[in-house]
Amino acid sequence: MLNLSSRAGGTVIAALGLALSVFHARTAELLRDDPALAVVDGALPLVLSAVMVLAGAGMARGRLVPDQFVERVLAWVGVGVLALLTAAGWLFAHALTTDALPPDPVLTLLNAATFGSLVGYLVGVYDARRRRQQLRADQLRHVNDTLRIVTQDIVDADDRSELERRVCERLQESSTYESAWIGRYERGAEAVRPDAWSGLDDEYYESVVVTVDEDDPLGRGLGGRAVRTGEIQCSQDVAADPSMEPWQDLIETYDVASIAVVPIVDDDAVVGILSLYADRPFVFDEPERTVLAELGETIGHAVSSLEAREQLRQRERELENQNRHLEEFASVVSHDLRNPLNVAQGSLTLEREERDSDHLRRASDALARMDELVDQVLTLARTGTVVSEFASVDLEAVAAEAWRTTRTGPATLDVEAPLGAVPGDESRIRELFENLYRNAVEHSSTSPRSTSSREDAVEHGSTNPDSQAREGAVEHGSTNPGSQAPRGGDSEHGDEGVTVTVGATDGGFYVADDGSGIPESDRESVFEAGFSTSDEGTGFGLNIVRSIADAHGWDVSVTESEAGGARFEFTNVGTADGGVVGRESPSE
Repeated sequence: MLNLSSRAGGTVIAALGLALSVFHARTAELLRDDPALAVVDGALPLVLSAVMVLAGAGMARGRLVPDQFVERVLAWVGVGVLALLTAAGWLFAHALTTDALPPDPVLTLLNAATFGSLVGYLVGVYDARRRRQQLRADQLRHVNDTLRIVTQDIVDADDRSELERRVCERLQESSTYESAWIGRYERGAEAVRPDAWSGLDDEYYESVVVTVDEDDPLGRGLGGRAVRTGEIQCSQDVAADPSMEPWQDLIETYDVASIAVVPIVDDDAVVGILSLYADRPFVFDEPERTVLAELGETIGHAVSSLEAREQLRQRERELENQNRHLEEFASVVSHDLRNPLNVAQGSLTLEREERDSDHLRRASDALARMDELVDQVLTLARTGTVVSEFASVDLEAVAAEAWRTTRTGPATLDVEAPLGAVPGDESRIRELFENLYRNAVEHSSTSPRSTSSREDAVEHGSTNPDSQAREGAVEHGSTNPGSQAPRGGDSEHGDEGVTVTVGATDGGFYVADDGSGIPESDRESVFEAGFSTSDEGTGFGLNIVRSIADAHGWDVSVTESEAGGARFEFTNVGTADGGVVGRESPSE
């Protein structure tokens, strides 16, 4: 095969038409004395040959016939000429038998050749276009089938190296491509080399170097342009492509005829290139380039997803280590610290039975506070562990249950149903509500919005020294049920109880009260471990609330309620059916 281009083929057609035009123009000039004969044997063939010139010029500009079908069109032109010359010859043979030869056999044959060449050209163009459509349909069907398999391999891959290897193998196994390789690129890198490949010898891929610098001959090829522009680059005939000169020897050795380089893109950033080789020219037409560009984006998104999954696995490993350390810490606190503490408490109790004093009472109070701190630290260590097994939790039922297990005195609970069900750990969610209830009740213990000021809201302590402030004030409260008094009637909360409201929001839920509220200056600090405005508070209550929210993947914030108290809002709370819990925020 000659592998003629459209320019070369069109030039041949135009030259043939021009030669015939000169001849027919001369004939028309010679026959000017016989107008009828001049039209039939001169003007009409001249018009046909002029059409040949125009057709050849259009073909040379690549408008009528794709390069891969130029030889096919020329063959049809030859067939047309040969067919009409044969027909004319048959007529001459018939005339010889009857002694009635035409007056000018040469003119007759050239007229037949002109007509035959034009007819052959038109038939060739039609055949080329029909053939092109058929090949395009077959090729696209095959490419789509290949890409469907490749996409499945991309989905199934566990890491980037495996993904790249599978893509190259699948593409090379198709009948369209002889070879495929993928090279990784990082921003600022000077060169790209194959990292995964299939189809040719390993020595070839190991010798390939593509640079990014456009001033470097190795950077002016398809790969360098693909990295710089982020667009697919193709060479339909590498033997005639001057930009492929640095690789000509390698390409000729392996009979590579056409190449496409597809940028692997993620979020408009090039993270690699995919090079595809074919052993025949003009493989990568516009529809196939579009499909391959989409493949590049798919691979880029898959690479990003795999990297994100690897980061997630790393984060999970870190969380597992963190949870293990928390468990070890809780074990140390539970055994190594509580045992001597119990010994001290027992000894002090025996001593106080024989003789008591203010010093011993202060020591007893200090040991009781230490015991309370141990409870809080253990709770914090346990609730901070990320939830790994989720169950469907009825928020309304858990909120009510937490109220029954919390000392609330004359306070009241108002649950604005429905709250719905959320995925989570029921025991930890109940602890979250219990700590919020204690926070609302205890910082309002001097009667809501009467004698207490805004500044007394955070960790406001009880005035009863023997009670140890009943676990302090805001952010203070042991989750040990044994330390909780039964609900109702506790005079330390005053005659007028606070009202706690639990309701749904758009994307979560809230717990609010009508107490004294939390000063705006303290709202960023109330969730910090150890933050307390009371000497008797532990500062762990609301930190436990935040740790439980974090363990579930929720966000928590504190604002002022409509009644002027504190309002804790939980957002990004998923529902048990995969949706988002909540509705429009109700009035409190």
